[in-house]
Amino acid sequence: MAEFGELLRHARAYKGVSLREAERATKINRHHLASLEREEFSELPPLIYARGIVRNYAQYLGLDPVAVFALFEEVHGQRSGGFRVVPATKPLSIPSHWAPNFAIIAFMVVMSAVIFAWIYSAYFAPSDVTPTPSSALVTGTPGAGIALLATPTPEIAQGGAVVTPTPSPTPTTAPTPTPAAAATPIPSVHQFAISTARTVWVDVTVDGKSAWSGNIAPGTTKSFQGKQMHVGSGNSAYVDVSVDGVYQGAVGKTWNATQTYPVATGN
Repeated sequence: MAEFGELLRHARAYKGVSLREAERATKINRHHLASLEREEFSELPPLIYARGIVRNYAQYLGLDPVAVFALFEEVHGQRSGGFRVVPATKPLSIPSHWAPNFAIIAFMVVMSAVIFAWIYSAYFAPSDVTPTPSSALVTGTPGAGIALLATPTPEIAQGGAVVTPTPSPTPTTAPTPTPAAAATPIPSVHQFAISTARTVWVDVTVDGKSAWSGNIAPGTTKSFQGKQMHVGSGNSAYVDVSVDGVYQGAVGKTWNATQTYPVATGN
């Protein structure tokens, strides 16, 4: 039963590396590596992540990942008791009795009445249209014809010439140009923040210099400042990053991933 753990220990001893050196090379927490070698599977993350740890560690030690993974599945299944199939419960036979829903019937009656009233008012009700009065006023003078007051009356100037007044043109005002909005400068120095949902090993480089390399406890936030930050983690799905107060999401979706911030446009 201990051949899985012994295989990993002998392979690491043959490679001549310690757990700390293996942790730095694989980005996998050394406590998880030690749990694999001791076959203490209860100390590992959920099974979907534990399988990724086994594959990555086997490749690092120079072992056949397929054979090591099959051995892990066999040992892990014997320790956990395997999977149990729970029989489906028989559905209850409940007699169905149709009963009218009076609330729905009342709602349909009210909606039918509203629709009928709207159709009647739109197509059948007489329309009360008030005639629009003419803008021109008509006056009648006894013994004379009908004159429209809305028609401009020509003026008679000296010398008998008839002059029709010309309306003065309405002055137009040129629109005032709106000043263009000033572009917001992009900061050259950024504020970076890293937080984790569980204890995770994280390696941080800011502007080409190592800023942090080690575990970050859950609920702890590490802050950094610089032009560019590079983050690598063996459990990237649990590492969250913010840049200038804007949440950027997790470092990655795979077990071992790296990311550079701020993320370049188009990536």
